[in-house]
Amino acid sequence: MQFLLIIVLIACGLEHTIAKSLFEDKIVGGTVAYKGQFPYQISLQYNNQHNCGGSILDQNTVLTAAHCVDQFPTANSHIVAGINKLNEVGVTYSISRYIIHENWNPFNAANDIAVVKVKTPIKYTTYIQPIYFDAAFVPGQAQCVLSGWGFTSYPGNVSNNLLYFSGRIVDLLLCQITLAEATYPVLDSHICAIGELGVGACKGDSGGPLVANNKQVGIVSWSFPCALGYPEVYTRISYYYNWIKTQQAQPN
Repeated sequence: MQFLLIIVLIACGLEHTIAKSLFEDKIVGGTVAYKGQFPYQISLQYNNQHNCGGSILDQNTVLTAAHCVDQFPTANSHIVAGINKLNEVGVTYSISRYIIHENWNPFNAANDIAVVKVKTPIKYTTYIQPIYFDAAFVPGQAQCVLSGWGFTSYPGNVSNNLLYFSGRIVDLLLCQITLAEATYPVLDSHICAIGELGVGACKGDSGGPLVANNKQVGIVSWSFPCALGYPEVYTRISYYYNWIKTQQAQPN
């Protein structure tokens, strides 16, 4: 699902007209990850093409964004784990079903969260491991890291190499003020992060994990493309902790 929207931003007295794809983010200006650096990272693929990122929660469950799966049938989709390069051979798992948040709203990006259930249990290795998460609130200024195969420039193409960038969490109120003119609202269920100017998420990173202190705190949801110095908006894990735990307990 893609929305190409024209957004007029007024910042520092300057008017910027930006053609933006709010969904399907990527990493611009990122650093190439080494093998095994992000063992929880998976590529969610449709017709054997990278579509979104995601994270391994347990041997049966992967976490991603709702907008990554609400338009794609499971029959033509799968996840690939244990890879750093999209063109290398990884471990492929067929998908049994998606569980999309019951209040997912594509018109305002609220509740942009889904779990993916795989048909066979994910086997853990040195390069395939789950990510920890909890219900603790993450404050502003906390250091964070995002990994993914998204575009390295906008417009552009997905990266063959798994990339990452380090940034910091942005106070929610400041994020809401900064993005007040955006098409979508910044909600209490969101968490925002920002990197240096020229470094950030972009198309292809959607659904990927934002991690702070070795635990997942966010899921890539939407942003201005790309790496223009504005906070990027993620689904806040702590807000949905109980929902996620409930879905983990569901059968495949």
